[in-house]
Amino acid sequence: MFNKLIKRKYLRLLYAIVIITMALFFSISCNNVEKKQLIIYNISSDKNIKKEVSYNLDKDDFFSIEFIHSVNMSPVVEYYRFDRDNNIYVYKTLYYNYGAGVPSNIENDENMTFGDDGSMIIDNIDKKIDNLSFYLSDIHDHILRINDGEAISLWEIFGKKQIINLYIR
Repeated sequence: MFNKLIKRKYLRLLYAIVIITMALFFSISCNNVEKKQLIIYNISSDKNIKKEVSYNLDKDDFFSIEFIHSVNMSPVVEYYRFDRDNNIYVYKTLYYNYGAGVPSNIENDENMTFGDDGSMIIDNIDKKIDNLSFYLSDIHDHILRINDGEAISLWEIFGKKQIINLYIR
């Protein structure tokens, strides 16, 4: 009788260890699923130019691209987020001048505010971008930032006069 009680206690302890181990494994697996990569791909045919770079992202991360608008020659910053299905959405833009190619009105639930530096900020955009591409001209660089972090020159990575595509995987 005493041996049966000990065996039951050890069996229960073993079951508890197995359940805890499975729960930890499941938790780690779920966290890894939420990890993503921002892939920037150069579609140039020049073999001397780097073709692809990637940046690790967590589920709540965002990135931005800053450039000088080709018509009104003022800075533009576009902010992007992504969903669990790897779709990219523009959710905020920052402008310093009106002009061709720059929004002059807001739509739906969007908000426009003005920054202390004179910028115009449109947020709450939530527009899905099916193909996020940029032409890296030879006049002004495009700057990538992950979560408003360090400035990453896309000229330094891909060179000038290049077309790049961005996607999440």
